[in-house]
Amino acid sequence: MIEAPGKSIDIMLAGSNPLVLSAMSEIFERDLRFSLVATSATAEGFLGTVMRVPVQVGVVDWALPVLGAAKLIDVLLDQANAPRFVVYGDSLGDVPRLAMQAGAAGFAARSGEVEGLLETCAEVAAGKKVFPFVDVRKMRQDPIQSLSRKERAILEALA
Repeated sequence: MIEAPGKSIDIMLAGSNPLVLSAMSEIFERDLRFSLVATSATAEGFLGTVMRVPVQVGVVDWALPVLGAAKLIDVLLDQANAPRFVVYGDSLGDVPRLAMQAGAAGFAARSGEVEGLLETCAEVAAGKKVFPFVDVRKMRQDPIQSLSRKERAILEALA
């Protein structure tokens, strides 16, 4: 168990796998740096809870059902008390880059160490961005990413 240096970090978890969500809840409840506010199995549940009870950090599964993590982050980024997001998922492929592009503040690999997830969340709460190496040149290759959020929303509606 880790000692809390001051005020605890309010955190909310969202993931579709009940076993993973339960294990993560246990991990955060044991670490005195964090105060687990709530958990949710869906992006919609996360959104509804965080609009009523603000949290500092939201830990969300990239493959969150229905709405998805990217859309959830996009919806909440414009809110006044939006949490900073740590996305967890597979580190293979483009997930870390996509999470960064979506507006997440950190990424934790699903296969990573427990302490790595906890440290990532603490660093994100302190205002840092925490990602594995991401080739940012690839971020500029997608012409859709050069559009504003509003332009992307219009394009999505047209599609």
